[in-house]
Amino acid sequence: MTVVRVLIVDDSLSVRAVLRRFLSRAPDLEVVGEAEDGAAAVEAAAALGPDVILMDLQMPVVDGYTAIERIMANRPTPIVVLSSLANRDAMTTGFEAIRRGALEVLPKPEDPASWEQLAASLAATVRELAGATVASAPSAAVGARLARAPSAAPSPHDLRWVAVGASTGGPAAVRALLAELPPDPPVSVLVVQHIAAGFEPGFADWLARELRADVRLAQDGEAPQSGAVRIARAGAHLLLEPDGALRLDAQRPPRAGHRPSIDELFLSCAASCPRQTAGVLLTGMGQDGAEGLLALRQAGGLTMAQDEASAVVFGMPRVALERGAAELALPPRELGRTLARAWQRVAV
Repeated sequence: MTVVRVLIVDDSLSVRAVLRRFLSRAPDLEVVGEAEDGAAAVEAAAALGPDVILMDLQMPVVDGYTAIERIMANRPTPIVVLSSLANRDAMTTGFEAIRRGALEVLPKPEDPASWEQLAASLAATVRELAGATVASAPSAAVGARLARAPSAAPSPHDLRWVAVGASTGGPAAVRALLAELPPDPPVSVLVVQHIAAGFEPGFADWLARELRADVRLAQDGEAPQSGAVRIARAGAHLLLEPDGALRLDAQRPPRAGHRPSIDELFLSCAASCPRQTAGVLLTGMGQDGAEGLLALRQAGGLTMAQDEASAVVFGMPRVALERGAAELALPPRELGRTLARAWQRVAV
C-alpha cells in the first residue's frame, strides 16, 4: 500500500485537528506535519517533502497565496486550497490561488453539514492529487511538444461553438486555452468544469476578470452571442440545441456520477451542429468526455485533447486518445492557437 503524506496548513488549531482526524480514517493517508502560517508552511514543505498540501488562504505572517508561490518555486507540490463559500468575492480568491499554482479548491466548512461533506470527499481528493503533475515552470517535455506542434490547423471548420470539458487541474487549463483566443472570436464557448458545488459563480467571475471577456453561468434557453463563454451550473447538464439555444437539464440522471457531464455536452453538440463545433477535453481523472468526443468526431466535428506532458491528471484525455476520439493532443495554449487557426483559414 502506497502511503500519501499530507501537510496541513491553517492558522486555526481546531481546523487542523479536524482535518487530521478526517485523514486518519484512511489507512493510506498520513499527516506528516502541520503549519499555522504561510512562512511555516514553506519551511515544512521543504523539510518534510509531503505528497499533498492542504492550504488555508487567510493566515498571519505570510498568507496562503504567497506561500503557494514560494512552494511552487522551491519544491512544486500538489496543493488543495480550502476557501470560503461565504460570498462571491471569497470564491473568486480561491481561483486566484489556482493561478498561483494550487490545483484544486474546496469549500471551507462553516456548519456541521458541510464538515460532513468535506469528510466524505477529502480522502479521495488527496489520493487523486498525490500523483498529479506539477511544475514551477513549463517542463522540457512541454516545451518540446510545443516545438513539434503543427504550424497549420487541421482541416478548416466553419466553427460556431467550442465545447470544453475539464476536471482536476482544469481551471488553469481552461484559462490558458481561452487566453489564446483573439478578441471577439466568431465562436461561443461552453464549459463543463467538474468543481465543488457552489464554486461555479467564483470560477466564472475569475475567468471574466482574467480574460476581460463575457464569462457567465449558463442560463436555460439562452442563445449566447459570439465571444461569450458560458459555464455549466451545478446539478444540471449543459446541452446545446439545434437552434443554438442552451438547455439546462436537471432531470436527466448523472452520467458516471457527473451532472453536469462533459459527455452530455459533447453528445448534444454531435447531435445539433457537429460540423460547426470543436470539442476540447482537458485534464482530469476518469473518462468523462471520451464517449461524447468520439461521437462528435464521427459526426464531423473538430476534436482535441490536452497532451500528457502538460496535463495535471491525464486520465480523461488518455481515454479519449486511446479511443481515437481526438485528432490531436497539445498543451492548452497551443490548443487555443490551433482553434484560432481553424476559423482563420475559413475566413481567408
